[in-house]
Amino acid sequence: MPETIDLVIPNVVEFNLKRELLDFDPGVERDLVEHGTGLTDQCVFWSTEDRVLVLPAGYSPEWLADVHAGLGSTVPPVVSPTPRTGRLVHDLLNDDRALAALHTATSGSRVVRFLSFGASPELYALATILRSQGRDVRLDVAEPQHYWSCEYLESKLSCVDLASHLPGFRVPRGISVASWDQLEGAVTAIVGSGGRAVVKSMYGVGGYGSAVARRDADGTLRRFWQSLRREPFFGTFPLTVQDYIEHAADCPAVDVLVDDGEEPRMEFSMLGVDGLRFRSLALGPGVVEPAVEERLSALGRAVHTFAQSLGYRGWLTIDCLLGVDGELYVTEINARRSGAMHAVALAERWADDTPVVYTHDAMPLRLTGTASYTAHVRPVFEDLWARGIRAYPSTVRALAGHRPSLGVVVCATNASEGEHIAGEAHRAVNAAVGGADAALVKPTAGSRS
Repeated sequence: MPETIDLVIPNVVEFNLKRELLDFDPGVERDLVEHGTGLTDQCVFWSTEDRVLVLPAGYSPEWLADVHAGLGSTVPPVVSPTPRTGRLVHDLLNDDRALAALHTATSGSRVVRFLSFGASPELYALATILRSQGRDVRLDVAEPQHYWSCEYLESKLSCVDLASHLPGFRVPRGISVASWDQLEGAVTAIVGSGGRAVVKSMYGVGGYGSAVARRDADGTLRRFWQSLRREPFFGTFPLTVQDYIEHAADCPAVDVLVDDGEEPRMEFSMLGVDGLRFRSLALGPGVVEPAVEERLSALGRAVHTFAQSLGYRGWLTIDCLLGVDGELYVTEINARRSGAMHAVALAERWADDTPVVYTHDAMPLRLTGTASYTAHVRPVFEDLWARGIRAYPSTVRALAGHRPSLGVVVCATNASEGEHIAGEAHRAVNAAVGGADAALVKPTAGSRS
C-alpha cells in the first residue's frame, strides 16, 4: 500500500442539514437528502491519487467503471455504509461493517488525507477513529478548535460583515431583520419604491433559502408571503433583505484554497443562473474576462487573508454578480468544496488540449417509464467517447429521483463548445428515455454544491 492515501468523503447531505435551529419539514428534508446524495458521485473526479471512496449505497458500478476507464485510471475501493439517515459519515460511524471495510481499504497507509465536501462534527469523529488506529490524518478543513470559522463563513451574515472589513468587498444594499414585523417593513420599504427585494436566510441550499419579492398583478405581495412562510429556512432569524441587482446572464465566481501559505490558489469560473439558482458552470482559460478576473483575484486574496486569520482552512467559494452598473457584488461565501471541484480536477488532467470544463448538475429528464444507466445513458456517452469527446455523466443516481435529471461534465476547447456537447448529450438521453427531444433547459432546482 502507498504511504499516503486519499479518503474521499462527499458528506454533502449532513453538511447541508447540520442547522440545529432549523425545523425541517419532512418533505423538505427528503428533497435535500435526495438532492445532496445525487451530487455525491461527483467526488470520483476529485482525486487522481491512490484513494478510497466513501459513497452512499446505490451508486452504479457500471457507471463507476466507465468513468474511470474514460479517465484512464482504475476503480478504487469503495466503502458504502448501510443507509439509515442519508447522512453519509453519520451512517458510517454507526456501521461496524463499513468501518471494518474502511480499515481494510486503508490498511498499510500511514497517512490518510481527507478530501471532504466540508467541515461537520461527524468528520472530526471519523478522524479521531482513524488516529486511534495509528494513522496520521490530514484534514482538509479547519481543526476542531476553529470549526466555528467554517460555520461563520458559510453563513450569509459573514458577507455583510466582510463589507466593513475588506476594501472592495461590495454587497447589495440591504437591511438585516430579526422578526416578522421587521421583515414585512423592510420588504415593503424596498419593494414600495418600485424595486424588487431579495430575502435571504443565513443558510440556504438546493434552491431553498432565497426568495425574490415582487408585486403581484393586483399590487400585493401575497404570493411572496405565502411561499416564504412555507419554507423552513425562513423560520429562524436574522434574515437579510437586499436590493435586487440587475446583472448579466452569467455570474463570476472564484474558488479559493485557504492554507498556511501567503499566496492562495484560486480557480475562476462563470456560473449560469436561473434567477437566484445555480444552473451550470464553465471554468478554464478565457472563460472570465481578464478585467473581471483581476477584480476577482483581488477579492480572493483579501478573503483568503481574512479567513486565515480566523483559523479557517480548506476550499471556499465567493459567488458574485456583475451588475449592469459595472460593480462586482458578492452574493455569498460557501465555506466548503463547490460544484467546481470536479471541473477543476478535470481541467488539470486535460489542460493541454481541452482546457475548459463545462458542467451542468441537473438536466431534467422527461421519463415515460423507468430509466437506467446501462440502457439509456451509457449508449449516448459511448458514442461521444468513440468520437474522442471527453464528456462524462457526473451522476446517474438522479435518474430514479422524483424529479429525474442527469449531471454532465464536458472537457472542451471553450465554454460554448462544452455547452453544445452537454446539450447534445441531454437531448439524446431525453430521447432515449422517452422524453421530448428538448433543447438544454433549466433544472427544477439547484445549488452550487
